[in-house]
Amino acid sequence: MNKNILLRRKTFAPLFFTQMGGAFNDNFLKSALLILFTYGGLTLGDIKVDVINNFVSAIFVLPFLLFAAFASQFADKFEKSKLMRALKLAELCIMLGAALALWLGSAGWLLLALFASGTQSACFSPLKYAILPQQLPSTELVAANSLLHMGTSMAILTGLIGGSAIAQLPGGTAIIAISGVVIAILGYLSSRSIPAAPSANPGLVLCYNPLLQYWRSFTYARKDRMVFAVIMGISWYWFVGSVFLTQLPNLVRANLSAGPLAVPIFLVLFLGGIVLGAFLTNALSRRRVEAGLVPLGGVLITLVGLYIYWAAQAYVQRHGVVVANAADLLSPGALFSRPLALQILLGFVLLGLVGGIFIVPLLSLLQARTKVETRAQVIGVTNFINATFMILAALFGAFMLGKVGISIAQLFAITALINLLILLWLVKFVPEFWQRFLQRFFWGKYATEDV
Repeated sequence: MNKNILLRRKTFAPLFFTQMGGAFNDNFLKSALLILFTYGGLTLGDIKVDVINNFVSAIFVLPFLLFAAFASQFADKFEKSKLMRALKLAELCIMLGAALALWLGSAGWLLLALFASGTQSACFSPLKYAILPQQLPSTELVAANSLLHMGTSMAILTGLIGGSAIAQLPGGTAIIAISGVVIAILGYLSSRSIPAAPSANPGLVLCYNPLLQYWRSFTYARKDRMVFAVIMGISWYWFVGSVFLTQLPNLVRANLSAGPLAVPIFLVLFLGGIVLGAFLTNALSRRRVEAGLVPLGGVLITLVGLYIYWAAQAYVQRHGVVVANAADLLSPGALFSRPLALQILLGFVLLGLVGGIFIVPLLSLLQARTKVETRAQVIGVTNFINATFMILAALFGAFMLGKVGISIAQLFAITALINLLILLWLVKFVPEFWQRFLQRFFWGKYATEDV
């Protein structure tokens, strides 16, 4: 399926742009708050800036732990497009509240708005993935997930960059407030064109005990070995991504001795890798939900991670580290005049590319293999586990860098090697991954039967 045609399809395009707007607003607001607390004079009592910034990051992830699995049961029980429109209206109200808090300069209300924004996203996520198999045939799932992954990544990174840049401008808070509201309005208007998606399980008895609902959703996921393995693979992807992207600013300063303007360049080209990976994944899948791409993507992630480690280590050995003060830091032009810096940059482009080969088939398998009546609940508990793995990634990075005392490059290498162990577990736990890999790339005529 041509992706340009899919983007013109009423069964996909409104969802694509609705999701992009929400992902942009979330990260736009979060990154703006980080800059306002760090440089803009926004305070929260006597709490130090570094503590507040960690709190800002945590407060957005927290709703995925608290509400993701609980909210997902509503996506299985009720018609999905109406729920999406209601959540986009909620987003508009949240952005209006954030605009008021920016005008008042209230740190507390801004943090509350960020928490509400995370809650809205935690409720929306099961809907966006559960609705795709209802509105598209299985032959278009990989293309749709490739585009959704690409669009979401674009929105996240542009939101992070845009929020950081605009918050530093004169009158930046007003621009942030107006932009957030405008994006929310456009998102709601787009959601009005999402076609109806009937209830998958109208007889579902709602569980209002969050802990019990988490266990119920997890039980659904464990019934199928493939589904359980896919969930673990998806969550591990977010672990790896968190390790590399969280440490990127520190890598640029501490290892490359470069100023902050180099970080957006890495992020933009990382995004370019994701875009290329989305198209490559669709081509390799041949309009099939292909489990055989997962081992390929997993091995490539390890190789690319080790390549970044090698390039970073070689850079430090050749150029040393100069971080005495800001005046000593390299400009982007000076940094990228060094061949090893370009190799590290290439490594991050490749990481975005091969990550798509790994994650997109997993997302498609999750949709294709879960039972329709419990699909949203399984996706909800997947989001819960994703958030848990991202928190574990932060703790892992802090422990290895702070307590063990390794370098950032060494952290990347260790993560890449653990990735190989996780991949070995996946293919042993579900041999279909390895079998499909061999059949897809090495054995005979390509099988056309769907999964």
